[in-house]
Amino acid sequence: MSNPIVSVCRWSLWHRGAVNPAGWWQVLLSDDAYVLRPPSSVAVVSQVESLLGVGLPADLRAFYLATDGVFDKMGQWFVCWPLDEVVKRNQEAWAEEGAGRRQLLGFGDDGTGSPFCVSTSGSGHVFWDSIDAVAYPLATNLADFWRGWHAGTLKT
Repeated sequence: MSNPIVSVCRWSLWHRGAVNPAGWWQVLLSDDAYVLRPPSSVAVVSQVESLLGVGLPADLRAFYLATDGVFDKMGQWFVCWPLDEVVKRNQEAWAEEGAGRRQLLGFGDDGTGSPFCVSTSGSGHVFWDSIDAVAYPLATNLADFWRGWHAGTLKT
């Protein structure tokens, strides 16, 4: 079990930019609220990109090379889905929700089933409201997404 004071300090430093955003997984590892899965390989990530017909943005690709999903222990769900779920859920959503959703690649959700997505053009992270078929901006990159998620400042 990690020291909660150290965890809060690491998050605080990262939130202020004092910790390199590329090292976000070290911050997640220090927080007992999350379980990180073993990393994916370059071959698996490439296979997923091929199956989906879209490349993962660099920060999301780096994420999956560090961990194949992040499980929230308290809520008992994957905040960031394992890659097999990324393929399954996106293929289903693209078939059911039409062209607007096809421009977005889901990578996790808020626990209610509405996905966190990245634009397939790689420009920002959004929250997809499946009921209204509207995308709401969340963050410009994955590091900002994690900072906002942990701080509870993301507007979903």
